[in-house]
Amino acid sequence: MKKLLLLLAAGIFHFVSVAQPIELVKNGQTGYSIVIPAKPTTIEVKAGKVLQDYLRRITGKELPVRSDDQPEQEKEILVGQVQRTAMQQLPLNELAQDGIWIKTAGKKLLIAGGKRKGVIYGVYTFLENYLGCRKYASDLTIVPKKTSIVLNPINDKQLPAFTYREVFYQDAYTQEYMDWHKLHSFEGRGTDKSQWGSWVHTFGSLLDAKEYGATHPEYFAYYDGKRHAGTIANWDGTGAQPESQLCLTNKDVLEIVCRNLKLAMDKKPTALYWSVSQNDNVNHCKCAACAALDSTYAAFRPEDKMYSTHGGEKYPALGMGSMLHFVNQVADRFPDKIISTLAYQYTRVPPKGIMPRKNVNIMLCSIESSRNDPMETGDTSFSSDLKGWGKITNNILIWDYTIRFNHLLAPFPNLRVLQPNIRFLRRNNVSALFEQGNIQQGGEFAQLRAYLMARMLWNPEISVEKEMDEFLAAYYGAAAADLKAYITLLHDNNRSCTGVKMSIFASPVEDSTGFLSQDLIQRYNTIFDRAEAAVKNDETRLTRVRSARLGIYYAVLEIARVKKTGERGAFIPDKDNSLKPNPAIESILQQFYYQCVRTNVSRIAEWDTTPTEYYEQYRAFLAAPEK
Repeated sequence: MKKLLLLLAAGIFHFVSVAQPIELVKNGQTGYSIVIPAKPTTIEVKAGKVLQDYLRRITGKELPVRSDDQPEQEKEILVGQVQRTAMQQLPLNELAQDGIWIKTAGKKLLIAGGKRKGVIYGVYTFLENYLGCRKYASDLTIVPKKTSIVLNPINDKQLPAFTYREVFYQDAYTQEYMDWHKLHSFEGRGTDKSQWGSWVHTFGSLLDAKEYGATHPEYFAYYDGKRHAGTIANWDGTGAQPESQLCLTNKDVLEIVCRNLKLAMDKKPTALYWSVSQNDNVNHCKCAACAALDSTYAAFRPEDKMYSTHGGEKYPALGMGSMLHFVNQVADRFPDKIISTLAYQYTRVPPKGIMPRKNVNIMLCSIESSRNDPMETGDTSFSSDLKGWGKITNNILIWDYTIRFNHLLAPFPNLRVLQPNIRFLRRNNVSALFEQGNIQQGGEFAQLRAYLMARMLWNPEISVEKEMDEFLAAYYGAAAADLKAYITLLHDNNRSCTGVKMSIFASPVEDSTGFLSQDLIQRYNTIFDRAEAAVKNDETRLTRVRSARLGIYYAVLEIARVKKTGERGAFIPDKDNSLKPNPAIESILQQFYYQCVRTNVSRIAEWDTTPTEYYEQYRAFLAAPEK
């Protein structure tokens, strides 16, 4: 009985000791060291040094970094898979690739992670959630100053909502930003090697029309009574691309594609994902064999679902029959790789009677969806297709779109649909998410958008309102309330309630009677006048406010260009009833141009039109009012 009481007492004492607060630093003094494995991975070394650096920046005290083959001490911060009992008791296999675990045990602090980059994610999560550090943008990191750090008991295990998370914004690709916000890059931006050997639209490279078109037209799509084995100019006017798709039932096509794919894999042996996907057109093969597969596996008649990607002519949604049949055969040849294929345009509809192999990734694109309503309710055609795919596979990557590609600086009030969309995708078996934003320097609220999306890709259940308020306060300082008022007013007046869809390809002119009406433009300018006044003595934040205002200036300029005359036009009557440039528009153009070049805005449209080119083109327009 006495022995039992002693054991119980020991157990109670152990429980209490585990649950006690930890004093990492007290009045600028500490007995703690950081422990990493004796043979650490590169990520473990980096994680240990990052923690050491930030603790020094916070407290002024630099903790030593030791290896786990040195004698164990009572006060240790264990980083990575160190040989200590407390760390070895954690079921680290539950963390998969990127999961994190932050835990206190006695007087030890444990930071562990999945085998890819989990431990560095764990360090940055600890710095943020428990020490108050923040990384809002590539040029804005908040590090509080403390003389003491006391930690209450922690047992924080986190797994990402998506296994692959990419936010395609220029500001998101500095290495620390990627590590802090747990992001990936298909191109291998930063210092991380990409998991992707190839990305999309690879038929043209896997079987080149220039090489085989003249000698083997049978390798290419048949329609309109003949094979189409030629090339056409790229959309940007540079180079050439295939005019059609491949004939997916030709056995030689399969062999050539697999042979060239193997050659590419040999050059990038560590890459896991390889794209075997259609060219960027809807000219698919209609030969008897391909058509038979498409018919056999069709879940709908093609004419039952008509899509229009860029607002042009509609085309029938063929489905994935011949495409998935072909891609499955490729996947069988490379069982240790993941073969990714597009469910895009005419192949977007999921099939029936055929399923993707386990090592086939379906890359489903939401390019047709409206951006002022959640896709689940605002684009029921897409949501139906997604739900269909989610029933037959959990290996789905969504390629989503978050900006206006031809008008990167234009106001685009879609922030309220981001979280509903991400939650909807997660509920329907989506495992990876690529948010295509603005890869150019600059753009409408680029830093805010990148920050919010990065947060939601890790945890879709965050409070977006709270995250936005914290970002605005840090980024805009005394002007934060005004910027929030602008964002709220802009979003309150988007036109989803009228049935007008907000497209990623539309122009600000199309919104000139909605959220870009003359009355609202005046109200926006009043808000920005107030915001600029609030930070007039803070040069950094004044620059940021003026950059946020570029969207209003751009909208005014584009509307004036189209209206030409009248209240919102670029020209006013001269004395002889001819037209002359509106001085107000000239002033806005100059302010717009200077702010763009001052802040290194690289493009006005995706891959096209520098600020200088835009200014010169607009000046030429103003110089010829009668044209």
